[in-house]
Amino acid sequence: MQKTKSYKKNELIILEITDLTEEGQGVGKCDGLVFFVKGTVMGDVVEAKILKVKKNYAYAKVEKLLKASPYRVTPLCPVAGKCGGCQLQHLSYEKELEWKEDRIAQSLIRIAGIPEEEVHAKGEGILGGKTERYRNKAQYPVQNRKELREEIALGGRAFEEGKKGSEKEQESYNSLHIGFYGFHSHRIIETEDCLINSAENPLILNCIKEWAREYKISGYDEETGKGLLRHIFLRKGFSTGEILLCLVLNGKSLPHGKELWEKLQGLSLSAEEVGLQRGEDVSCGMDAQSEADGRCGVDTEREADIHCGVDAQSEADVHYGKNRKVLGKIVGLSMNINEGRGNAILGRETLCLYGKDSIEDKIGELSFSISVPSFYQVNPAQTEKIYGKALEYAALTGEETVWDCYCGICTISLFLAQKAKQVYGLEIVPEAIENAKENAEKNGLHNTEFYVGAAEEVLPKWVEEQKRELSAKGADCGIGDMVDVVSLDPPRKGCDEACLSAVLELSPKRIVYVSCDPGSLARDMKYLREGGYVLEKWVGIDNFPRTGHVETVALLSKLDVDKHIDVEIKLDELDLTSAESKATYAGIQEYVWGKYELKVSTLCIAQVKKKCGIKLREHYNKSKKENQVIPQCTPKKEKIIVEALNHFKMI
Repeated sequence: MQKTKSYKKNELIILEITDLTEEGQGVGKCDGLVFFVKGTVMGDVVEAKILKVKKNYAYAKVEKLLKASPYRVTPLCPVAGKCGGCQLQHLSYEKELEWKEDRIAQSLIRIAGIPEEEVHAKGEGILGGKTERYRNKAQYPVQNRKELREEIALGGRAFEEGKKGSEKEQESYNSLHIGFYGFHSHRIIETEDCLINSAENPLILNCIKEWAREYKISGYDEETGKGLLRHIFLRKGFSTGEILLCLVLNGKSLPHGKELWEKLQGLSLSAEEVGLQRGEDVSCGMDAQSEADGRCGVDTEREADIHCGVDAQSEADVHYGKNRKVLGKIVGLSMNINEGRGNAILGRETLCLYGKDSIEDKIGELSFSISVPSFYQVNPAQTEKIYGKALEYAALTGEETVWDCYCGICTISLFLAQKAKQVYGLEIVPEAIENAKENAEKNGLHNTEFYVGAAEEVLPKWVEEQKRELSAKGADCGIGDMVDVVSLDPPRKGCDEACLSAVLELSPKRIVYVSCDPGSLARDMKYLREGGYVLEKWVGIDNFPRTGHVETVALLSKLDVDKHIDVEIKLDELDLTSAESKATYAGIQEYVWGKYELKVSTLCIAQVKKKCGIKLREHYNKSKKENQVIPQCTPKKEKIIVEALNHFKMI
């Protein structure tokens, strides 16, 4: 193994950047050591100063750009590189899409263990979209400026929330810091506008600043835990223009909330005010041709065809109205109570103060109500592509029963319910389930049923309940015949193992997995493949342009034993180690099915192996909950699995 050279802080080195991290840092190697360099892209050659050296990697910053990459572009945002939000503004969008597609593929190869040729053969590419004004949700942290922090520390009047000061006093405080956290910090970077958020947001933020200055409303101080206003939460329905404002408070009341609501109601969000005076589109905030030319250097029509899959005009018509000028209107003011000292943005309690507690929006032909705590995809144009692919992969005929885990406000559920016999939705947020029921009723889809709870808790319990009912009726389990399709759309951390075990117990024909993290997708896919599923196809969808995140939709199907060739192998011709290596979970399942036409889950096999004294690997995503309800293997299945273990000479 090549010995790594010893490097020291402040040393200058020459690096060629060959890759990017998820956070948008360039990756280069020198004498066997990996360097992470902010603000670089693959193809750059830089002179860099070493900032920090670890055992296997180091950090450096650019001192001089020696050779610019052909993929490097000039960022449009004035705070690019300072703000920690859009990490890839300096990379051409074509290269960004290529990199994201490869990132998904490499995760499936390296983590899921799928052969490279199979991954590439089953990939359907990546679908890109608009890179500006695509987000329907924004979360702005709030801090006091230096003058306010000092007076609060001294116990001054500034901390007496809601007391209106004189004009002279108001001027001396110079408002609040509102913006986004800097890269790897909680230092707020202020900017007049964020190009990926709605064009109305700067006007709303300025209105809040004026109100806060007038009534001496302080921002939150993370060090002391004092100050009232922690975050500003904005959510917009792109098809309706409805905007919901929520203030996250370190307290249980909002001083002068009525005065703020009156200010907001008097706020003009006309086309001229939000930047349409030059004939610009409210949906993107800039001319379409110059947008495409400036950031990509490609023909507008070609970009729309390749990356969006739709005509640019028709896309705008669908999502922003025929006149492409769906202007924003503030329809509700809420407060969220978060008095904790942690980094969580929202607390558990949200109260509507004025107007509506939710907004309306459309995806395709379906209408949705969305409250503050509910999960809703941030990019409506790309979301329709995601759900369209999920519906395509599900291959519904009208006779299927579907489970949609992590259903949120039932967006995917209702897409599937249009062509399924019955859809069950599962979500941990109670407000989201209330939205889900309302949305199902609103869209006339009555073949739906929704449960509140964690997927890893509710789904295993439901499976066991169904098994008990079937057993009481004299049926031999038959749980594998009850569900045809399972949809998984978990948070970034992926699925809990208990949820995946329950899915394997259900043994659906198809699993549609929607993921926002290639790493957790690949980890979960490895588990499902060990349980007898194969990857059929996958597609990347860029739901988060200019960031390192990417959405993936994958289809897994149950291994069809009828389509596989049976090969007789005499185990006495092999040593024990070889026999054990071939007795995978999938192998045991195939043996049981081939002899008894009985489906057994990996969870059942693991339980029997443990009883027989066979050492098991540690669960990769073991639940932290106490008294976890785990489905238990039936005596009949246990007897058959023991027979299989004997067959493979594992016991």
